[in-house]
Amino acid sequence: MRLMPPRTRIMKPCSLRSFVLPYDEKPCSLRSFVLPIKRWSLLLAGIGLLVACGKEEPVAPLTPGQTAFPMESILQGARVYQEHCAQCHGPDAQGHPDWRLPQVTAAPPLNGTGNEWQRSKSELAAAILNGAKRDGVPVMPGWKGRLSDKEVEDVIIWFQALWPAEVYEKWHKANAAATPKG
Repeated sequence: MRLMPPRTRIMKPCSLRSFVLPYDEKPCSLRSFVLPIKRWSLLLAGIGLLVACGKEEPVAPLTPGQTAFPMESILQGARVYQEHCAQCHGPDAQGHPDWRLPQVTAAPPLNGTGNEWQRSKSELAAAILNGAKRDGVPVMPGWKGRLSDKEVEDVIIWFQALWPAEVYEKWHKANAAATPKG
């Protein structure tokens, strides 16, 4: 018994389709024209959708409750925070669970759920640079000489980016005069 390849025939080109078609298909049928058009239409529609999605929309001005932090500062702040602060304040700036108990020395949250939002930016920077004391006893090391002013600024921007919008809005209103515009 001799094996034969499937029956195919070579056709004259009448469309964008392949020149070799299954035997049961008629040459130059309506289907041979419609299928390529549908395929090309879908392909072009998909490309058009991708191009349209790639266009940048104009950025709307910030509304109350929104904040704009430079992404570079957030990323740098996150790196510095994870390297120097996360051990005590937690990887997500959630603080120690017992931070409110007076008999426990524990790092407070910096994610907007504590009271750090009640401090000005200069007070936050001073606490980072000079450390913190409770009843004259150091409870947080100072980072002066180990972190640059830019790194301190970036860490503050990073944890402020974690604050809920209403917390940041309260902080911003309270510190509007001290916060540089731009």
